[in-house]
Amino acid sequence: MEFDLIHRHFKTPFGPLARANADTVLLGIGDDCAALQISPGQNLFTSTDTLVEGVHFFSDDAPRTTGWKALACNLSDLAASGATPLGFTLNLSLPEVDETWLAGFSAGLLEVATRFNCPLVGGDTTSAGLNTLKTVSITVFGQAAASHRGFNRGHAKADEGIWVSGTPGLARLGLLLEYQKRGRLAECCRGAELQKVQALLAVLPEHLVRQAVSRLEMPVPRIELGLMLHGLASACLDLSDGLSGDLAHVLKASEVAAVLSQTSLESIWRHLWPEIDQHADVAGLLKTLIAQTLKGGDDFELCWTAHPRHRDAIQSLGAGLHCVGIIEQGSGLWLRTPGEERKRISGTSYNHFAESKN
Repeated sequence: MEFDLIHRHFKTPFGPLARANADTVLLGIGDDCAALQISPGQNLFTSTDTLVEGVHFFSDDAPRTTGWKALACNLSDLAASGATPLGFTLNLSLPEVDETWLAGFSAGLLEVATRFNCPLVGGDTTSAGLNTLKTVSITVFGQAAASHRGFNRGHAKADEGIWVSGTPGLARLGLLLEYQKRGRLAECCRGAELQKVQALLAVLPEHLVRQAVSRLEMPVPRIELGLMLHGLASACLDLSDGLSGDLAHVLKASEVAAVLSQTSLESIWRHLWPEIDQHADVAGLLKTLIAQTLKGGDDFELCWTAHPRHRDAIQSLGAGLHCVGIIEQGSGLWLRTPGEERKRISGTSYNHFAESKN
């Protein structure tokens, strides 16, 4: 039964993509090991992530979006390293065989795999035993020129700009909306924060609601951007656990401090939601948005540091790239307000062992 399942939902639908990459995929699904041919003069990059039902995706999420997200969040790690995808393996632990769920999951997985030319080359499917929750583990493989060794988190330097792609915090809005839809908003924000979040969600325009939920469910890894940042970015990572928490990893590794600009972060939201300035409490809404931007995860946008001399080159790469702060000597993460006051940012990032479960 296991092999029929693998053949039906994975080997057959993913076969054409593997065959289209026959020069890279020497052995794939059905053999004891996958064999990948790395191009001459290339370094191998690999990353792995696990998604657990009830933690990383809701039990009633559409299986197609779960499949998409499972691979997309792994591909985002390759993007943050400046690597091109080669292939991936998939491990599934299931409480039961649900053909409808598997068909949808496989379709979403194939959709993102095809878009980024990343063939499925192997894996394992097993029973979860007494565990009633699905677990999805994916390992991706990529390559980059031997001259490129990735964007080391320890390479940020004082006076470099802090850049982000897209709209960090947008997926956090999507998560809050999904909790609200299920009547569970109080599980992820409490007290005064809950009231502020409720006030924000109540006035979100429909176009922003759609974008936020889409970003949460189907993030788009920034593979092309990661490649274009070769020679421009010093340190880089993807935003999976929130801007403040992820940037803190860079600061610790590089032994530097960072100052984020509240005005710059607000301008990103104003561009996406120009109608916000029509609200009487625009300042309060923006404050809540910035708080969620710092805290929220699952954006899978890129955040990187770069020397000031690269500013024009980065801006020429395309729209949606924003310089939101600066690296300084010292320690800690700070927010510079429009009045030039500095406020220390701490304890606002996503924590896998502290946040509410889905």
